[in-house]
Amino acid sequence: MKKLFTLFLIVFAASAGYAQFSLEGQLRPRTELRNGFKKPILPGQEPALFTEQRSRLIAGFKAEKYGFKFSVQDVRIWGETGQINKSDQLLSTHEAYGEFYASKNSTFRIGRQEVIYDGHRLFGSLDWAAQGRSLDAIRYLYKDEKGNQFDMMASWNQTGYGDGAPEPAKLVGNSYVITSGGGTNTRIFNLGLPKAQAMAYYKKTFKSGDVAFMLLEDIYDVDATSGENYGNLTIGFTPNFKTEKLKFGGQVYYTGGTSGKTETNGSYEKTDLSGYMANAYIQFTNLSGTPLLGIDYLSGDDEETTDKVEGWAPKYGTNHKFYGFMDYFYVGNGHGGADAKSAGLLDIYLQTTFKLGEKGKLLGHLHYFSAPEARTNATSGQSYDGYLGTELDLVFNYALTKGVSLSAGYSQLFGISDTMKQLKFNDPATETGDMQCWGWLMIAFTPKFL
Repeated sequence: MKKLFTLFLIVFAASAGYAQFSLEGQLRPRTELRNGFKKPILPGQEPALFTEQRSRLIAGFKAEKYGFKFSVQDVRIWGETGQINKSDQLLSTHEAYGEFYASKNSTFRIGRQEVIYDGHRLFGSLDWAAQGRSLDAIRYLYKDEKGNQFDMMASWNQTGYGDGAPEPAKLVGNSYVITSGGGTNTRIFNLGLPKAQAMAYYKKTFKSGDVAFMLLEDIYDVDATSGENYGNLTIGFTPNFKTEKLKFGGQVYYTGGTSGKTETNGSYEKTDLSGYMANAYIQFTNLSGTPLLGIDYLSGDDEETTDKVEGWAPKYGTNHKFYGFMDYFYVGNGHGGADAKSAGLLDIYLQTTFKLGEKGKLLGHLHYFSAPEARTNATSGQSYDGYLGTELDLVFNYALTKGVSLSAGYSQLFGISDTMKQLKFNDPATETGDMQCWGWLMIAFTPKFL
């Protein structure tokens, strides 16, 4: 028996050299008090109080030439399902992909997966949201020892299959209008899922920083008669540099092309796009709190122009990370008003991070928001632009033990301007509540079973 057990250990150890299995869990309930989240709360309105919970089970497998990952999650609001419940349809797959290692430096990844580039600016995992973000795609990933990274991604999206009609019509045709996430809105900040997508990314890392370039093409529709594609191209450039005492850099993105077709009097017309964003920052890594000063500029729509969309926002980014934690701008909204045109955004911000002992950390962010493009009130005819408001975000993180962490946050919006009221309510005379704030408390369990 002893010899058999020893043989088993030898075989297991040998196999472990070629394959590795991992199993992790995540339980993340978060309680929020919303008293002016996303838009100012009005006098007499009751704040929202709820607990949202994410539960994930993540399995991974890696062998010598291939790998596999599967992540299933349950996302729910406490109390939205009854106590005696058979099925709630809240279970879903977050990631499910396979990898083929073509060489030491080359990997093909196929399936549903998180896509993250350049600090979540254009592509991000949206991990703050309980459901997160993942895409269906095939990616080629290359990375070598000289600091070169080259990625390509492609996808073809479909609502069901065929044209959605009953059999046998499902055997032919394609649904070229994919409306999930954007409906029929043609504004660039709220487009639906593209029909087809192609991305190329290159990053060069060197001793003093890195430089990255991105090309992203989204095709939203195809003219059945002419076969012409309706889509747009995004070009991005991200430089980052560092010295012994400083980090500095920025990002520039431009999107041109069309957002697809809109039907007008029985005929189809396309909406032209021409939007951009620019970011610059400098961080003092030698100072207490490592303060970071930055500025973001997102182009807006000119009120006088109706045939082109100049407003811009990250298409698949984690916008919650950038434009204030109260999500007033570009998180499920286009920051535009009744006409759905973007007023753009100028965000000047200061970020700090302080360590509190061995296990604690305090983050502090201060934002100064303004709108570069004016919006005219339909009743008075008066235009409003400029200062919007000032937001303070505080986040405390504490590691209770290995695999368990506690987080708490508080945000408050000060100085709500008439321009903000015009954008959020289409009425600068709207009376808002005296206190605009948002608070939350979250505990995260992240066990590693294997």
